[in-house]
Amino acid sequence: MKLIKRTIPLAMVFIIGITMFLSYYIPHEASQTHYVERMNEWYNIIVAFAFLLGLLSLFFTHYGKIKKKVDGWGYSIFVFIGFLAMVIPAFVSGGDLMIGANLTVLGWAYKSIFNTLQATMFSVLAFYIVSTAFRSFRIKSPQAFILFVAAALLILGKVPVGDLIWTTLLGWTGIEISGIVEWIMSVPAVAARRGILIGVSIGAIIISMKIIFGIERQYMGRD
Repeated sequence: MKLIKRTIPLAMVFIIGITMFLSYYIPHEASQTHYVERMNEWYNIIVAFAFLLGLLSLFFTHYGKIKKKVDGWGYSIFVFIGFLAMVIPAFVSGGDLMIGANLTVLGWAYKSIFNTLQATMFSVLAFYIVSTAFRSFRIKSPQAFILFVAAALLILGKVPVGDLIWTTLLGWTGIEISGIVEWIMSVPAVAARRGILIGVSIGAIIISMKIIFGIERQYMGRD
């Protein structure tokens, strides 16, 4: 039992992880083309099964909430309604959004239901972003003051009234707010983004190595 539940999965992860890692450094067509393409095909198959399992898990979870009538169980009904509202038109339209210049049933559902709900979701998120920005701009340190100044300049440079305020108050300096915004976005923001990406990449490499060598085993379950 231990061989099936622990040893074989760890061996598979180690072998596949090492071979995928080495395939990018072996200058041979069989390694860099055929092997990688075959592994990508298997990856797509696994993703399809994982998506199906995730979908079933989602349905059973919300069905359990509806059956037990836990708090907020009414929202779970909309999970099934939303799923059917997109899947049924997809089958009816054969997966096509448009036929010629005309929208299909799926195209109408995508435009009138999905896009509308997506816009609503991002509109609600805007309120959370504003509240988070308010808490972030509480100046309690030099770093918070720099963040506040940069955010204020970006806000002034992105709205028409901000340009008018800058021209009225600081137009005598000869410096345009658009130039400041462009410099902030192309120098400090890019440097910070690259630093974050480097940190994320190093973290991903470390986690990958821990999984390959069997140090990280949470993907195997609690047992």
